Amino acid sequence: MLKTLLVDDDYLVRSYLKILPAWTAAGFEIAADVRDGEEALKVLEEQQIDLIVTDITMPLMDGIELIRKVRRRDKNTYIIALSCHDDFEYVKEAMKLGADEYVLKNTLEDDTLRPILLQAKEKIHCQQTEITEGSGGKRLELLSDDSEFLFFNKALSEGTGDKETEEMRQNMGIPFSFYNCAVVSIVMEGAGEHEEQWFDLDMEQYFRKFRNRLYEALKKFRGTAEFTGEIVYLGMGTFCCFLDLSEECKSSVMRQRLIQTATSCFRICRNEPYSFRLGASDVCMGAKSLRQAYQQSREALKAGFYEEKQILYYDGEREVSRELPEKARKLLRQTESLMYKRGKEAFLSACLDACKAFEEERTAGKLVVQWLQTLEELLGKDKHDHHPVRNIQQVYEILNRLMEEEKDDSKAAIPEHVSEAVRVAAEFAWKHYHEHIGLSEAAEAAGVNASYLSYLFSQEMGVGFSAFLLNQRISQARKLLVKTSLSVKEIASKSGFNDYQYFSKIFKKQVGLSPVRYRQTSSKN
Repeated sequence: MLKTLLVDDDYLVRSYLKILPAWTAAGFEIAADVRDGEEALKVLEEQQIDLIVTDITMPLMDGIELIRKVRRRDKNTYIIALSCHDDFEYVKEAMKLGADEYVLKNTLEDDTLRPILLQAKEKIHCQQTEITEGSGGKRLELLSDDSEFLFFNKALSEGTGDKETEEMRQNMGIPFSFYNCAVVSIVMEGAGEHEEQWFDLDMEQYFRKFRNRLYEALKKFRGTAEFTGEIVYLGMGTFCCFLDLSEECKSSVMRQRLIQTATSCFRICRNEPYSFRLGASDVCMGAKSLRQAYQQSREALKAGFYEEKQILYYDGEREVSRELPEKARKLLRQTESLMYKRGKEAFLSACLDACKAFEEERTAGKLVVQWLQTLEELLGKDKHDHHPVRNIQQVYEILNRLMEEEKDDSKAAIPEHVSEAVRVAAEFAWKHYHEHIGLSEAAEAAGVNASYLSYLFSQEMGVGFSAFLLNQRISQARKLLVKTSLSVKEIASKSGFNDYQYFSKIFKKQVGLSPVRYRQTSSKN
């Protein structure tokens, strides 16, 4: 019997689960039941547990933290996450950290639990077999046999039509011609960081088992002994599924097989303790098809810098740009003068305009990161090498963080050599930003005509009074989001915005993040 550990702070839930016949029917026994993650870890130190069924929301140590700690010490224990919350964020976090399955409590009955347990039992037995007997068979060998790696490395550089390459394929017993083919590239995010943390043997074992899981998943969806293709580890956390489509005649069928393959690979990746990105090529034909498909799959992955998609498909009409937009280049040239004349809020606005240009032109992620590092150097900041930048959202977050690190001094946004009227108007805006004020009230405070103040303010400050006031309101809203627990509606009101919807819209436009998202990202730092 396989041993199970139940973790839930609700005694009634634990009691209900223990009486379900599905456990014994599927070959499991309840070894222990505890109230939270801390008690669960004590049990794991004392007993060998095959299956953990844990609630997500619990006092002391919740299920998310428990999953994190378990996966650090044991990557094989099967984990089922339970929750009352039908919330994607809970699901995403639990699965990202290594949960194998996710189930809502209100759907748990004996007939729904049984197939879940049978699936868990099958996977546990497969893992145990891999550990005790090894993977076995030529097709499932990884890293111990370099023949496939050598062939595909040569094919990707020279094409499959080369006579020497074809002879190499036949001599190595690789059965597929790949005359018509597609490629799904599967890349572990931050592979270099993980390699530094692992021993070589640990890394080899994980990659071997991961490749086996991919292979078995593809074999299952095909319903045959083996799928028509190869899965090869190319190093640096990169796997490639080379799919041979030569036997198919219709392009629609080829496309369908490609989508099925990519989807099957994703289902495995989403249950891994590490994050993976998938890039799928188009269907390619001819002697150079393998090389072309591989390049397309890598190009598709680059789009992941801008697209929050689970699987990225190659789009020849939307390839990434390998040049910096003019707005980004101009900002680097004018960083010092812009900061001196207009202040940090205006400078941030220019940064966000550059980011929007990156998105519009789909600038290569490496170029964006280099631009960001150059900008940090110009500002006298340390490079955020300890925070790898993998998407445009992180660029927005770093820019906001950079601005938060600047001194929050109202006079810093006001140049020294401005007229008295402009200075009074600017200070009036800083002092009364939360009130219903505008140009007329500022002009009255400064003792000048509103039209004259509008002209003078724009000339001397480099920005209109309305924009200056808006920047101040957004600045204060950002502070309140980070430093208080006020609701977003309350913060909108305290920052001088009468319309909550308008506040949310303008905040997203100015900052690059919604108020809620900004609060979440800032709280992590």
